[in-house]
Amino acid sequence: MSLRKTILTATLAAVLMAPTLTAQAALAWTVTPTKSQPSTLDDIDAKGNETWAVGSNLIDSYQDTRPLAFRWNGTRWVETPQPVRTNATLSAVAVVSAKEVWAVGDDRAKSKPLAMRWNGTAWSVVPGPAVPTGAFSDVTIAPDGTPWISGWADVDGRERAVVYRYAKGAWQPLTAGLENSINGNTLTVLSATNAWLGLNGGMAHFDGKTWKLVDDVPADGSQIPTNLVATGPKDIWASGVAHTSKGERPLVLHYDGKAWSQVATPQIFAQLYDITIHNKQPIAVGEKFTEADNIITEHPYVLTLKNGAFVETTAPAPKVGTLTGVRSAGTRLWTVGAKRTPGADPTALAARVG
Repeated sequence: MSLRKTILTATLAAVLMAPTLTAQAALAWTVTPTKSQPSTLDDIDAKGNETWAVGSNLIDSYQDTRPLAFRWNGTRWVETPQPVRTNATLSAVAVVSAKEVWAVGDDRAKSKPLAMRWNGTAWSVVPGPAVPTGAFSDVTIAPDGTPWISGWADVDGRERAVVYRYAKGAWQPLTAGLENSINGNTLTVLSATNAWLGLNGGMAHFDGKTWKLVDDVPADGSQIPTNLVATGPKDIWASGVAHTSKGERPLVLHYDGKAWSQVATPQIFAQLYDITIHNKQPIAVGEKFTEADNIITEHPYVLTLKNGAFVETTAPAPKVGTLTGVRSAGTRLWTVGAKRTPGADPTALAARVG
């Protein structure tokens, strides 16, 4: 994911009081096979009976990649043919219906943002906005059915965060107020006049005309939101990473309709990439790290809320790997990422509860 490319250091802000919710039961994961070839999955989304996961096929480790998109057919994952056959990757997916799915990322061969749409039968590339260079990080579907997409692009000779709305076959830039911001990691859209954007430096709110950074989340890069999920305008959650003098720490933020506050998490070497609401409770996923003989190893990491603080809960096998996406779909909880074997390239990982 693009947020891994920018790491800034700072001191962790004080942990504030978390909302009081009851604890989740331990999660019983079932790994659902994907493929054995080198690959990774970055995101997952579901609506109704449609569940999709996207990422990359690794041709030459991370140096050369191809877009990867799986559809769950009710029994197994089915890889779908891709229209892009050069160096490119998919970072995020959003399901509208069985006949409309959006996936975004970057066309590395052209250094351009990449957007694709599934029409129920096949994927096609949606020509991107007219920018010299850029990449898309996230896509979400607004209540009116229009896709909103965030990322970064070269605008007027300067790399900056961007947000676009795709409506009536055209890209509508929603970039006012983002002139000095770095990479739009994640979006949640409650209406055309109420949206939130997690940046590599802070959190911004959109009022229908312009984005404005909020004072509750530091804009110095010490807290980087990586994903957002909202149940309503007064209940929004953000996952991410806090850069501290002692290293990376998992970050969860909550918005109650008035202000963002930091929720307590385990203070270990770890970071979070995605968050969802399952059975009315937030679940966050990412990776935690161990170090031995100067070698750092990542492990799947899952947090749930217990007595007002996030605590570690069961993660899917294997013991070595990363979780980059999580989504709740009815009674089922999905997560995706990559599993690793020492000395080998990673392979795609998908698992479910229920």
